[in-house]
Amino acid sequence: MKKILCLLLSLVLIAASAVSCAQTDEESTDKGAVIPVYLTTEIYDFDPATAYTDDAATKILGMVYEGLYKFDKNGKVVPGIASDYKIKEDPESGLYELEIYLKETAWSDGRSVQAADFVYAIKRVLEPEFRGEAAAMLMEIKNARAVKAGDMSIDDLGVYDSDTKVIQIQFERKIDYEAFLAILASPMLYPVREDVVAKATDWSSNTSILVCNGPFVVRTFVPGKTLILERNIYYYRDIENDKQDKYVKPYRLAINFAMTPDEQMAAFEEGKLAFISELPLSKRAEYKDQVKSRDTLTQHVYLFNTKKAPFDNPDVRRALSLAIDRQAIADKVVFATPSEGLITKGVFETTYKNKKQFRDVGGSLISSSADIATAKSLLSSAGVSGGDITITIRDNEVDVATADMVAAAWGQLGFNVSVRTLGFQEYKENEYDLVADLFKNAYAASDFDVIAVDLSMFSTDPFGNLASFALEFSGGALDLQSGNFEFTPGVTGFNSPEYNEIIEKAFEEIDAEKRAAILHDAEKMLLELAPVVPIFAYQDAYLVGDDLSGVKEAFYGYHHFEKAKLKDYHKYQETEPLETLAMEDLE
Repeated sequence: MKKILCLLLSLVLIAASAVSCAQTDEESTDKGAVIPVYLTTEIYDFDPATAYTDDAATKILGMVYEGLYKFDKNGKVVPGIASDYKIKEDPESGLYELEIYLKETAWSDGRSVQAADFVYAIKRVLEPEFRGEAAAMLMEIKNARAVKAGDMSIDDLGVYDSDTKVIQIQFERKIDYEAFLAILASPMLYPVREDVVAKATDWSSNTSILVCNGPFVVRTFVPGKTLILERNIYYYRDIENDKQDKYVKPYRLAINFAMTPDEQMAAFEEGKLAFISELPLSKRAEYKDQVKSRDTLTQHVYLFNTKKAPFDNPDVRRALSLAIDRQAIADKVVFATPSEGLITKGVFETTYKNKKQFRDVGGSLISSSADIATAKSLLSSAGVSGGDITITIRDNEVDVATADMVAAAWGQLGFNVSVRTLGFQEYKENEYDLVADLFKNAYAASDFDVIAVDLSMFSTDPFGNLASFALEFSGGALDLQSGNFEFTPGVTGFNSPEYNEIIEKAFEEIDAEKRAAILHDAEKMLLELAPVVPIFAYQDAYLVGDDLSGVKEAFYGYHHFEKAKLKDYHKYQETEPLETLAMEDLE
């Protein structure tokens, strides 16, 4: 009898153990919610240094990278990876230094994020052969202007990693150090790794190369089909002691780009999509009063190639700008407001502490309605009666609708206008499958008559965006191989001695209020000369499903999903939007 009881007890224990093991295995395979979302239209490039021309990129990159500092939802600078900083000054020796200390976190491949990664990101933007307008906001750094001009080596730049977790940034003069922290919060200065960038030309388009230091990593990227962001298990996490979801709750965010915007909307309405922040144009008016919306720091602008006739004539450029009915376009886009200047809302007159907004002080400098009569008069004075114009755009609904309306307006002036849409091209380099962003390449090569870009504000300081149209602040690339060390203008080819002078004056001015006044004058001059034509400012508009909670707004128009929770998330993994993804890449 005892033997039988012992046998039964053993069987019970074995069964209990089996159940326990099964539960453990189930828990270990269930890594959390895979949330089906539609965050934005497609992007093909995950390089933060060149992301300021695409609103879609801004929405994704803020989720996969983290800078030294960042902005809270009101524009206040708060620590990112930086833990603290010290100011060191010695006027006698000319030392003006900001020393920044880093927290412990890691890239998505497990390598510690180091000071050298941030130093490289800054140096890369200021390399003479690198084209990037974001260089304009870094010119206060010691020797930055001489380095960008090719007169000094990149090693002479006043940015150093004195330790693996310590960055030293030196300046030519005493500056407002807290204001410079806002520069360091710019998405254009997210860290990138030198060893990664060196692997291929379009390194940031291949997920086997790309590494991220933000809460999410680009897990799967299939152009035209799929984008999957996965929890970065190394994001601030103690690998030995912390649960995988301590800092990032969702396991994955899945976007199915094989679906049209209207199909995305239908999926949300059917409860198959948990979040949508890129509503189709056909549904925007219907949902206008239901979405959550806010202004962003990005606006849709047209850039003229001023090296080509007739765009080399400022009167022609002004005429083309005057012919645009910005209010009508904003009404078509719905989640937009007519542009009032080059600088958007959210940029401060001086600093966050001052609270005053640059746009509020400067007021509206652009009419929201069209003025065809004045436009025709300007063209007549310039001796221009028409001609061919090609507008280059990205292939998405908003860009297409805007270009069609602008083309119709310019047609009233006698121009024959065509629209060129550019997407991507796949190719191989160094054994890697890569994706070339054809729009980005055309932009960088000035291969356009007129090009439509989503211009993001570089920071909450207006100087960077305004200065990027001045020759010595343009960030244009030098051709050092040919021995030509002359400054090159930005992609528009615009070079005005008067505008260069006013930006130089603003750079030299150390009084914040006086500097702001000069920048207002610069903005007025730039809009008169019109190498750039602002059309509308974007608004971030989104819908959240009933089962999703914990999504927070970020300052630049993207969203924080780190603490997002999806109720009954297993049912979403069986819905149609996820079935059409490249599921073999999910495992």
